[in-house]
Parts: sequence; C-alpha cells; structure tokens
Amino acid sequence: MWLIILLILLLRPFIKGTFEYEKITRKEMVILPIYSFIMMIVSINTHMNWQDILLTLLLFALGLFIGWLQARGVSIKDDGKSDKYGRPIIKIRRNWPYLVGWIFIFALNIGMQVYFGKHLDVEDLSSDLVIDLLKDASSAFFIFWHSEWFVWVLTVASTLGYRMSIIRKDPRIKEAVQIKEKRKQIITQKKMNKMAKQTSEKDK
Repeated sequence: MWLIILLILLLRPFIKGTFEYEKITRKEMVILPIYSFIMMIVSINTHMNWQDILLTLLLFALGLFIGWLQARGVSIKDDGKSDKYGRPIIKIRRNWPYLVGWIFIFALNIGMQVYFGKHLDVEDLSSDLVIDLLKDASSAFFIFWHSEWFVWVLTVASTLGYRMSIIRKDPRIKEAVQIKEKRKQIITQKKMNKMAKQTSEKDK
C-alpha cells in the first residue's frame, strides 16, 4: 500500500514538471552524463560474449533514438538574460515526447530484467517505477543507487541523443553550461574591467 501512495506522490510532480519551463543546468547537461558514462564503463563486463556485445550495441542505438525522440517536442525559451558569469539563462519545457521516451526506457529496463531471468510481479514493477522516479527527482539517489549495466547503457545513450538534439535546436544551450575555464575567463575580464574603471576614476 505504501508503494502506491509513494508512487502517486512522485508521479504528480514528475508529470507536472514535464510541462513546466525549467532552467537548464550544468548538472543535467554535463555532470550527470559524465557520471553515467563512467558508471557504464565500470559496470560493463569486459568478458562479454558476442551476444552480450550485440545486445549492448542494440541498447545503445535504441537509447540514442529515444533521446532524439524526447528532444523532438522540447520547447526552448531564451529571454535574453544572463547569469553572473555572462552565460545565457535558457529554460526548457520537455513536453509529451520526453514523457513517452521515459516510459520506453522504463519498459526496456523491465524487459532486460525479464530477459536475464528475473521474475517480476506487480509489487516489483511498482517498486522499480518508484526507484526510477526517485532517480529522476534526486541527484543523490541517482548517483548512489546501484543499477545494472544495461540501465547505464540506456541512460548514457538516451542522454547523449537528447543532449545533442537540443543543442542542435539551440546552440546557445552549450554556452549556458560552458566549462569552468570559460567562466574563469569571464570573471577575470570583469575584474580587469573593474580595476580599469577604478584607475580611471583615481586619475580624474
């Protein structure tokens, strides 16, 4: 019973958030994808047979397609504002295709568990759904929850497909999550401008 209650509590904000504009962040676009890639490499068995290798490639291709599908309906809003580092503040609304893609990924994860011999009942499915919703809602849960190798493959591939597709839609997204070195250049330039202004005021 508690699973159903928790599921309802998690589903509502997840679905609601899918149709609201949210600021795009480096955590979403850079940090978590890099972490997922590392975990995929670590979790994949180096002694795979040809069937497992073929399955991995198939899952990766499906993940890329799902990521592309999720990005198809994304709405991007740029009000021309910038943060303190001079990066554009860009907001996105994921919409229905993202939700459909998320369901596809969940179904593939369940299918893979069945393929590898795990018996799943209604309670198991509800539990898996709750875990996936918690991973979407919490970065800490996403990082510390143990996942099978095929989950990481799908996560990396779908994230890559999604990320590449929305950057192609609006290249300024790349600027919005630019790397630390670029931020340092902006900060240094601001300090130099401030010093130059102060020197100019003293000369007067």
